[in-house]
Amino acid sequence: MDPKSAAQTIRDTVSMDQILSLYGYKTKHGFMVCPFHGDRDASLKVYKGTGGWHCFGCGKGGSVIDFVMEHEGCDFRMAVAAIDKALRLGLQDPREDPQDSRRQEQLQKWFDDFAGAVHSYLDAVGMKIRHELRTDLARVKECEMLKDLDPEKLTAQDWEFMAEFNEISQYNEYRLDRIRELGEEVDAWRRKARRAKA
Repeated sequence: MDPKSAAQTIRDTVSMDQILSLYGYKTKHGFMVCPFHGDRDASLKVYKGTGGWHCFGCGKGGSVIDFVMEHEGCDFRMAVAAIDKALRLGLQDPREDPQDSRRQEQLQKWFDDFAGAVHSYLDAVGMKIRHELRTDLARVKECEMLKDLDPEKLTAQDWEFMAEFNEISQYNEYRLDRIRELGEEVDAWRRKARRAKA
């Protein structure tokens, strides 16, 4: 049964007395101390049968579902599921626990936030490397100039300079490739998490 139908069945069949007994509350002449504000005068009126409740002190009221929502600080779906489970009504599939769904949504949000933070970090590192490559134009020009010379005219220092420059360039290219790979891994991980949720 879907949550809306389950909620309507609860409203039509579950009395406030049943809900209050779950929490250990008792009424006197249809009134009780309101648990939702600092009540001393038993301002909460409990109506017979499925009539619901109303507090004349704080103004809150509604159906049995509203009472559970207020008492537990939960949403509508969780209140319906809690009543169904507590009174063993068998209205909803026990596998469809709204609390599990909420945990999954929170976990997915954490995945998305974490993936976003990783991407931001990788982008910043990539920008820094590309900036280093662009600002090293003097070394690039010098290396290109040395490559154009006759190899026999190059000194040991020239060869050392070119070897070092090539090593640095290859390392930076490797870093950029690795950053791209990590970004793809994070995206694949996030897609996998979304598929698992579905």
